[in-house]
Amino acid sequence: MREDYQRVAPDPDHFEAFAEKTSNMVGAFTGWTDDELRAVAVPTLVMLGDTDFVRIEHAAEMFSLIPDAQLAVLPGATHMDLTRRADLVRPVVESFLGEADPS
Repeated sequence: MREDYQRVAPDPDHFEAFAEKTSNMVGAFTGWTDDELRAVAVPTLVMLGDTDFVRIEHAAEMFSLIPDAQLAVLPGATHMDLTRRADLVRPVVESFLGEADPS
């Protein structure tokens, strides 16, 4: 992550500050309520890796609450692999977008 940040950041020397802010933001997120998930009004793809830090049971619960949702559990993938494994992610996203209602 540090190498990717340093490659594209306007100020590559600020990775530590970026990482701390990101960690604080993630730690402060309390999640969505069941009612908020039920209120999602667009087709939604819930995607995670089978070795993700997000538990499959949690993703399945979100999937069951969001109307018109699809659930994809990618084999042999971590959370960060979702940004690195186009070979796994692309066909799933293309299929999802092909099935999404254009209206």
